[in-house]
Amino acid sequence: MMRTLVFVLSWAFAAAMISVPLIAASPEQVERGQHSFQYWCATCHAPDAREGGRFLPGTASLKAKYHDEKPAALEERTDLTPEFTKAIIRHGVAGMPFFRKTEISDRQMEDIAAYLARNVK
Repeated sequence: MMRTLVFVLSWAFAAAMISVPLIAASPEQVERGQHSFQYWCATCHAPDAREGGRFLPGTASLKAKYHDEKPAALEERTDLTPEFTKAIIRHGVAGMPFFRKTEISDRQMEDIAAYLARNVK
């Protein structure tokens, strides 16, 4: 009986948390995130063609992966939630390396995630 009660309360809490609106990032955090993005991320994920008219590796890779179904440039995406961005920063994916806390601090990671989530719909 107690296990059932704990189970029901856990699901009720989870359902309540899903309906809680996310707290929007402050303009200052988004601005810091833009600066950190330019320093840490744009070296591979810039939206414009460079290097003799070619896209940088991160943008080119996402362009090939999504076949124009999603923007290849991270700054143009509308589906990058903070949780997703933070997971990719800390754990990497495919050809993208992970970044340690000694490279990108937790605050910088939070700021980058807020910057990329500014257009999430």
